[in-house]
Amino acid sequence: MTTAGAPLLMLPGTLCDERVFAAATSGLGRQRYTVAMAGEVSAPQMAQRVLELAPPRFALVGFSLGAIVGLEVAAQAPERLERLALIGCNARAMPAERIAPRRASVGKAAAHGTASYIADVWDLSVPAWRRDDLGLRAELEAMAAGTLLATFEEQIEISINRADRRGGLSAIAVPTLVACGAEDRVCPPELSREIADAIPGAHLAIVERAGHYLTLDQPEITGRLLAEWLAAPAPPQSIASKEFS
Repeated sequence: MTTAGAPLLMLPGTLCDERVFAAATSGLGRQRYTVAMAGEVSAPQMAQRVLELAPPRFALVGFSLGAIVGLEVAAQAPERLERLALIGCNARAMPAERIAPRRASVGKAAAHGTASYIADVWDLSVPAWRRDDLGLRAELEAMAAGTLLATFEEQIEISINRADRRGGLSAIAVPTLVACGAEDRVCPPELSREIADAIPGAHLAIVERAGHYLTLDQPEITGRLLAEWLAAPAPPQSIASKEFS
């Protein structure tokens, strides 16, 4: 178990909360904090909010939308990062043809509830062995139902209003884990390979029998990957530390 080091700051994905990380991070030992993807309408603005709420120095693990915001955090305040983990990430900008359908999903959620979004992304998100897993579906729907419609709309806008961060990946100079499910069709493995290839020394893990929700499909494997990532030597602390509460 990893017990020393900076706190672990967790950024969940769209219609997710700390439950998406719970099983994979329960044995890591570090203090853990979750910042909800809410209150802003662009990835740079959301990164600024994260930095306002974060401890002075932290290890960041982002999932999906949270990983996109994590790249913005790394760009805005690299000196505050102890290390970076990106799960199911996409460093590219939103393609123009996908903007209208993404915004239309908010209207559908307004009519049928935020949990209805899970049905729309289910086939793209889960591995073959979980297609009929009613327990996983209920877990995802519960997180989605617990998300306000206004928050979902903000999350959609954050995903739309993001920069192409591929050009800055080579400047990331902390221990970096890039992980995804081999059967992820929301953020396919080639997007993770692209990120890992560009970050010096990054460790790429493509996990079999896992889809987009890697932390839920393979929590034990994800937990081991995170533990190894946390154990890697980190660069010296460059800013004064203080207790975070």
